[in-house]
Amino acid sequence: MDRRPARTLPVVAAILALSACMSSYRMTPAPVPGRSCPGAGGPEWYLPEVPADNDRLEDWCVTVGPELVREQPPGAFDVLRPGDVVTVLSWNVAAGGGELQRFLEREVGLRCAGPRSALAPEAGHFILLVQEAFRRSAQVPETPERGVIPRAVAEDDRPGARPDIVEVSDGCGLALVYVAAARNGARSDAGKREDRGVAILSTLPLSDVRFIELPYEAARRVAVAATVRDAEGGGVRLVNLHLTSASPPARTLVTGNGTRLRQGLAVADALRLMEEGAQAEGNWDEAGVTTILAGDFNTWSDNETTLLRLRDLFPDSPPPLDRPTRGAFPTDHILVREGPARAPRALAGTYARLEERYHSDHHGIRIRVEFPR
Repeated sequence: MDRRPARTLPVVAAILALSACMSSYRMTPAPVPGRSCPGAGGPEWYLPEVPADNDRLEDWCVTVGPELVREQPPGAFDVLRPGDVVTVLSWNVAAGGGELQRFLEREVGLRCAGPRSALAPEAGHFILLVQEAFRRSAQVPETPERGVIPRAVAEDDRPGARPDIVEVSDGCGLALVYVAAARNGARSDAGKREDRGVAILSTLPLSDVRFIELPYEAARRVAVAATVRDAEGGGVRLVNLHLTSASPPARTLVTGNGTRLRQGLAVADALRLMEEGAQAEGNWDEAGVTTILAGDFNTWSDNETTLLRLRDLFPDSPPPLDRPTRGAFPTDHILVREGPARAPRALAGTYARLEERYHSDHHGIRIRVEFPR
């Protein structure tokens, strides 16, 4: 994998100066005093350490349903074998706008037939990181007295049904991890309400699931991490994130105009905490794990500070695509930090933008990872 050339000292100094003036990005394991959600039990959560962030995030958190984890895919998929190449994809689906099932059919060769779902003979395993996934469920609470309910995501008109992320997982036989960040409008249909967030769909079992609630900026954002492992203990940790696009002017006075940088560094800090905790417990072999950070970064250019700083922390990342993924902007990215020893490797030349948008406002992106033989 190509390495980026070292950046000049003035650029590094500017990054450090900006990091110093913005609010803290440090994270802490849940529970946090004063928070009623996320609730106890289930996978671990990491929350901001700043009390003011937690006060605002609580108002958003009480309006969404619980996280959903289905580690095992019910479809008819082969086991992961030494030397297998796995495709990792990331796509912002604009809630019900993106045609997820047609995307899976065309881009990864999946035939969706519930528990009889299967990959085409020439297709290999895949993991899809989804941003702006939505869920329609009676588990999404009624409108509480306290809470923030933003407008629903604006979707382009498109033909066909509008299945939610759970229906896609069921219909295509895929493992699923889903966590909501916010309500998707106030509407209710037959007692069911909508929330939206990030998800991971996979033909392979998902383990070591963790949730990361990002520092508050203009809206609540939650990242999700999960791992796919081979029989020898090596694996790929997938981290799916969706950063805030912009903060109100008053908010920039609080954060030092470090909206996305603060959230991106918070994800990196949460990864540090989970890795240190797992190593202390002796149940996580980091030597065999490659980490992939992907999603909708909402960046305006490939030289934005957020992206440059995260690329420093993920030094095995491929070069930027130099192609826009939403309108004229390079908003979506895949970054890589490879583990030593028997860790899987990202294959050079496989990082690419997918050409069709399938009625979303974003292009999907993908990279391929080879597990050791």
